[in-house]
Amino acid sequence: MKTVILSVVLLIASLLCFAQKTPKDYGYRHLQIMVKYDTVDVLIRSKKGEESIKKPLLFFIQGSLAKPLIKYNDKSFFFPSPLENNVEENYHMVIVNKPGLPLMVHEDSLSKSGQVLDKLTNKTPRAHTEKNYLEYYVARNVIVLDSLLKKPWVDKSRVIVAGHSEGSTIAAYMASENKNITHLIYSGGTPYYSRILSMVTQDRLKEKDSVNEWVEKDFSYWQDVVNDTTSVSRDHGWNSYKGTYSFSKNENEVLKNLKIPVLITYGTKDEACPFNDMFRIEVIKEKIHHITFKAYIGLEHNFFGLDSKGNIDPNKFNWDTVVKDWLDWIDMLP
Repeated sequence: MKTVILSVVLLIASLLCFAQKTPKDYGYRHLQIMVKYDTVDVLIRSKKGEESIKKPLLFFIQGSLAKPLIKYNDKSFFFPSPLENNVEENYHMVIVNKPGLPLMVHEDSLSKSGQVLDKLTNKTPRAHTEKNYLEYYVARNVIVLDSLLKKPWVDKSRVIVAGHSEGSTIAAYMASENKNITHLIYSGGTPYYSRILSMVTQDRLKEKDSVNEWVEKDFSYWQDVVNDTTSVSRDHGWNSYKGTYSFSKNENEVLKNLKIPVLITYGTKDEACPFNDMFRIEVIKEKIHHITFKAYIGLEHNFFGLDSKGNIDPNKFNWDTVVKDWLDWIDMLP
């Protein structure tokens, strides 16, 4: 009887081990890099069989929300960025997990918006919220990048940092602090007071004849943020005051002062489009030549097309085109 029970236990254990997926199963190398007291999860996407071949880095920084890098279900998984199959021929792609979140999560455990939420509070984990601000991400990513540049498979002649949405802000400040970065791609960003202005603009679009109470709440929220810029609590808003304040800086001067090529990409149906157009006007007026702009006509924030009612059409996916334009831009430069 004991032999039978032991056999059953071993069988269950072996099945569990077999079912337990790792990043390697999805085509990624998984590195863990110590940053002060944090263990930071880093995924590397390389062409199969060419993991040890020296290639440039393309460091991609994802947008906001407490989403794990790898989301999977019982049949498939979802790429953590839109770059995977487009860049591995010529680059090693790098992407770093958000702080305080598991690296891999079954989609059944995520919220409707794909976020990791604490089961007791129904908010993002405190371990995430406490570090979800600009200065943390920049300092952490710079340390990760410096660590990767020591690897024998990294060609340091080209180090591209690309950030989308919230990631564009992080990428811009990384480029201002790390002289190893040779190219910056600033995608879907808002060069002026990024987070709070994005909130106000999105709510303004919902206004009709009467005052939109959400806009007034945005300004009231911003006043509270300014009054308490160091709070990491989620009790007063969708993000911590510290996070909102740090991501609401005026980024245009940072971008202007860089000494490396910068590509700014955005959709013309993105709420941030007028601010990117405004920044483009300034760049031309001030005769700044290291910044290139690429606007995508009729596409929204994440480069999806819209249907006849103005809603996002998931079938009109354009990331492959956008990433190809990124790579073509890099290849055209000296």
